[in-house]
Amino acid sequence: MSTFLFESPLEFLLRYTVITGVVIAIIGVVLCLIAKRATMAVRKSDDVSKDDKVYRAFLFTGIALILIGMIVIALPVENTFYVVAA
Repeated sequence: MSTFLFESPLEFLLRYTVITGVVIAIIGVVLCLIAKRATMAVRKSDDVSKDDKVYRAFLFTGIALILIGMIVIALPVENTFYVVAA
C-alpha cells in the first residue's frame, strides 16, 4: 500500500524525523498538562490565576514544542534512514 510519498505507513512511522517529531510533540503535550502543577510548585501556593506569567510561559513553551514537533514530522528527507527493531 502506498501513501503520499510512495511509502507504506510502517516505513513512514519508522523514519527518524517522524519519531523525533512525535517525541518532541509528546513532551509539549505533557508540559501543557502539568503547567498548573509546575506553576504551583514554583510559586509555592495553592492558587494559580490564568494570567500568571509562569503559567503562561509553561503553556506557550508546550504549545511551541507541539508546533516544532509537527514541523519536524513534515520535514522531507532525501536519504531517509529507518529505525529497524532488532
